[in-house]
Amino acid sequence: MQRICIFVVLSLCVAYGDESCDRKEMEDTICSLCSQRKGIQSGHQIAFFSYMSKNIPINTISKHKTLVYDRVETNAGKGYDARSGQFTAPESGLYVFHTSTTALDKSHSTIEVVKNGQVKDISWADAMDHNDRAVASTMTILSLTKGDIVSVRVGLTYGGNLLESNQYTRMSFSGFKLS
Repeated sequence: MQRICIFVVLSLCVAYGDESCDRKEMEDTICSLCSQRKGIQSGHQIAFFSYMSKNIPINTISKHKTLVYDRVETNAGKGYDARSGQFTAPESGLYVFHTSTTALDKSHSTIEVVKNGQVKDISWADAMDHNDRAVASTMTILSLTKGDIVSVRVGLTYGGNLLESNQYTRMSFSGFKLS
């Protein structure tokens, strides 16, 4: 690819007869554009969308238990592991993560987004005092280094009967590399 770029630069300089043609600057610019185009053409993307396939009884969770979103619709870049519930950054960059949690009928739970074990964001689905659904979501932007791990876990407070994920609402965890 670099040889083609350099040939294009030399051809442009010769074709236009430009004696002042800054070959190095043109090579750098064109080769940079060629590299960007190559990255786009290869389809190299990092994005995932996962959700819970069933409701979660509150009596099956505990403080700091990692939530495992077992249905994976999208996993470009293969960063999300449906067995552990963890996203491992395939490469360094700026990432965006989203969670959605539903508590049902006098239930509640805080949900934490954690990076390498450190809490970065928290939400609270709170239907504690009423019979209905309460939905909470987060959108968290994190700078990750290749190998960093992001997951979602139960927070400090939870109670009641059920976190809901079914034909009416889905508990989900998703993310993508922004840059």
